[in-house]
Amino acid sequence: MREPALITSLRTRAIFLWQQLLNYGKRNQLPSSEGNDVRLLLSGGQILSTLRTMIEGATASVHFEIYAWADDATGREILVRLQEAHERGVKVRGVVDSFGSWEAMPMLKASRLDLRFYHPLGWKLPWRLWLRRNHRKLLIADGARALVGSANWTNEYNDAIPPIYYRDLGLELQGPSVEHLEQDFRVSWCRAGGPMHDLVTTQAPPPTGPGWHCGVPVQVVSSLHGGGRVLRRHVLLVLRQLGYSATLANAYFIPDPRFLRVLIRLVRRGVTVDLIAPGDSDHAFVQAASRATFGRLLRAGVRIWERQTRVFHAKVALLDGELVMVGTANLDSASFRHNLELNLLVRSASLGEAMRETLDEDRALSTRLAPRAWTARPIYRRAFQRFAYLFWRWL
Repeated sequence: MREPALITSLRTRAIFLWQQLLNYGKRNQLPSSEGNDVRLLLSGGQILSTLRTMIEGATASVHFEIYAWADDATGREILVRLQEAHERGVKVRGVVDSFGSWEAMPMLKASRLDLRFYHPLGWKLPWRLWLRRNHRKLLIADGARALVGSANWTNEYNDAIPPIYYRDLGLELQGPSVEHLEQDFRVSWCRAGGPMHDLVTTQAPPPTGPGWHCGVPVQVVSSLHGGGRVLRRHVLLVLRQLGYSATLANAYFIPDPRFLRVLIRLVRRGVTVDLIAPGDSDHAFVQAASRATFGRLLRAGVRIWERQTRVFHAKVALLDGELVMVGTANLDSASFRHNLELNLLVRSASLGEAMRETLDEDRALSTRLAPRAWTARPIYRRAFQRFAYLFWRWL
């Protein structure tokens, strides 16, 4: 048990850090608000189930952004629910990434929904925009409830049906931050060619059921204002000010050299740094580039776990016990330099404890990397990983 003086010191430091983040947000159009209610969604199946419930309960509007929407059982079911909402008079507006949802384009274009496709692929699209994708996963119902997470709308992310493939986390919220998300969506909608529309904001009833954390402050961190570098600077600002712990759990961890140095300096000044990464990945070259950084991190004292049995796809962080980051951004250049992304930063000790318990379960299903064993891996594997990391700017 920590001494009372230490607890007071850590709480004072957390308050100071939160104020710094608010000041940074004011300078970079990253809004924050008090009095929000949030609930941690513990799997892709729970994220998609909550999403269906929100669509079914909507009476005025459903606004969403999605990266990968497939023409499979999960994708078609969500499409049908959105069409049913449209038929009962709900304004359905959506921004869909044309690359991530390429397979489903015929299905989506044939729907009666008001959709805008982000950077449609074709010879008219400038080459510099091909890598710039809308990687956000956001849904807002009636301007009152919102959902942000890492799960796409495909069977692979729906662990309610076999085979179970991806491991995801998300956050459901209601309160003042939903209006900020509505404003952010409108910017994305207009960038994708949608006409300006009025903001719809209503008040949701008080949450019921387990898992809710009420009256908490939330900061919306969006790359629509200043690009992905705003997200990167935000993450680095948090890390540099931490007092005792950082757990980064991310699907694609390819830190640039400066980011890598920040993590190493954290450990050197006594901060416990944990990394949870996928043991198996859907992008072998990306995973090789990620693993190229592990040797240096392990030697510095970072504890690294590789999640087994399912592809770890979440993008979350637990910082000093009570700062919780949940969103769509990976810790790589694709998210920090190219993609449109969205993170939520929540200050809540109770949500932090819930996140810690969830990540402890992931650690229990992970293999912890040992520095000596990692150094002893075959030379050809190390060479391939170093070669892959040469391309960190584009991964």
